[in-house]
This record gives sequence, C-alpha cells and structure tokens, in this order.
Amino acid sequence: MHFSTNFLEEYCHPFDQAVELVDTIPGIARRTAEIIVSEIGTDMSRFPSAEHLAAWAGVAPGNYESGGKKLSDSTRKGNRVLRTILVQAAHALARTKTYLAAQFRRLSARRGKKRAAVAVAHSILVIAYHLISRQEPYITA
Repeated sequence: MHFSTNFLEEYCHPFDQAVELVDTIPGIARRTAEIIVSEIGTDMSRFPSAEHLAAWAGVAPGNYESGGKKLSDSTRKGNRVLRTILVQAAHALARTKTYLAAQFRRLSARRGKKRAAVAVAHSILVIAYHLISRQEPYITA
C-alpha cells in the first residue's frame, strides 16, 4: 500500500511536539527522531525509568557475573527497529563535534567501534526519554 507524504504528516501530527523535542539532540535527524518517537511513544509513564526503556530497547549493557567472574557482556535482543536506528545514529554522530561524538571516540579507542556505538545509542535513548518526559528541549552547555 502506498501512502502520500501528506497522509503520513497528518497521521503523525499528534506526535509533532515529541518529535521536535527529540530532534533537538545534536546530530539526530528528523527522520531518526520520528522513528524513535514512533517506537517508544509519548507516554513515558509506561517505563519506570530511562534504564527500563534502555533494557526494553536492547541497548542496556549486559551485567552477568558468576562467582566474582564477569562473563558475557552481550546486550538483550530488544526492539529491533529502535536498536538499529539508534546504533546507526550513533555511528553518524561519531563524525560530528558533540559530546556524544566525544563519548564514541573515547569508548571506541578502548572497547571497539561496535560497543561504543551501542553505548552512544544507550545515551541517545536516555536523553530522548528525559526530553519527552520533561517536555523540554535539549540544551547544549
């Protein structure tokens, strides 16, 4: 089924405020913001905290330890669409001059680009959670 652009804009109109808030994150394009909002919604009361949202999305760090020995660091499967778009956004952010790009470079030097991308994706999602729940735009310091 093929939809016109006007139809999609009308359909997404109730979520414009949340999309605009997420779009204020430096390095996040409008299309990425639309996908993030469409996947997590605008009602943040469903998630008790940003960490719960990150775990649901599959970008929370693994924490598996047995007998004092740290084992696998893998993350959960989570929401495939949201996880994919966040990791792609993290890779795109790596080429900007922002805090998130600095975080990516700092982590990729030690842990590798893929793990750094998941960590930055986690940061993006936590920021988006707080922007939507507080109804405030992102403010660069």
